[in-house]
Amino acid sequence: MPVEAAFDMKPTLSVVLPAMLGYDTVLAALDSWESQTCRSDIEILVLCPDHLGPSPAQTRSLPPGQLVVPVGSAALHEARAIGIERASGDYVMLAEDHCLPDRDWAEAILDRLEKGWDGVGPALRPGNLISRWAEASFLIGYGEWMIPVSGGPTDVLCGLNWTIRTRLLHQLGSDLSNELILGAFLVRRLRQEGARFYLDDRARMRHFDPSSWSFAISSLVALGLGFGARRTLQWPLPARLVYPLAAPAVALMHWKRAFVHHRRARAGSGLRPTAPLVASVLASAWGLGEGAGALLGLARVAPHIWRAETRPVSRAEVTRSIARDRQDLPPIPAASVK
Repeated sequence: MPVEAAFDMKPTLSVVLPAMLGYDTVLAALDSWESQTCRSDIEILVLCPDHLGPSPAQTRSLPPGQLVVPVGSAALHEARAIGIERASGDYVMLAEDHCLPDRDWAEAILDRLEKGWDGVGPALRPGNLISRWAEASFLIGYGEWMIPVSGGPTDVLCGLNWTIRTRLLHQLGSDLSNELILGAFLVRRLRQEGARFYLDDRARMRHFDPSSWSFAISSLVALGLGFGARRTLQWPLPARLVYPLAAPAVALMHWKRAFVHHRRARAGSGLRPTAPLVASVLASAWGLGEGAGALLGLARVAPHIWRAETRPVSRAEVTRSIARDRQDLPPIPAASVK
């Protein structure tokens, strides 16, 4: 089937990719999405602020199945809601600009969705093992889904980079935008409403994390702000005022989860033995952020959460990451070389 004809058909999967710092900043991510083995089943919706879209020359040469969606001056969660409304696939993938799929990611995801699951999440590995801060940031944020991990039914998917039935998101109506402020709570709500989730360890992605201590800490504080505000959204004011006192316990909870999954994955994760120690600093930042978020409320912290989620990667970073992966592969036995 000609490529143009394939993209005249309704796509099965819509990938919603934010480019909040401009179209040019997500070219590395687009390389990964465009190289999917079942590309004709996918549409890619690139969310761009009006003044940061592609150049006229880029617009004229957009690949089939890739659409730039202007989002005005919308915040990140509002932009994602706009993208979901434009999605024409039966399933939506909420992508990040710093989490890139392997070439056969979509093939594994679509195969699993055909078996009747409402949502499917990927297995993740660190994209940049260039600093202890990047390792610790990945561990505390994504250790639960860190390769090696066993696939199977699950109640919890990572907050973003998962795929869900478009219909379930549309059913949220006017709640959709606010639910997208923090994907982890959207996952929780969908699960409580009966959605069935699966973690597919064949669907692999590489997640790039901040390599500097300042960026890593500020990102975890911003994430904590959102968690604290969202967690206490329905709490009475007195309870919100005392929540910051629980910051040490919250930090310990997040660190313990990271420690457990570091032990589970061991050397297979590629992380150094010191990663949990550095993660304790980031867990403290997360806990302090939660306490502040409970006091400030969701409306005040929502404009700042994008700092934890917007950090596009370059093609050079991706090239280095792939080269590192190849160096880690065991040599092919001579008898098997033909």
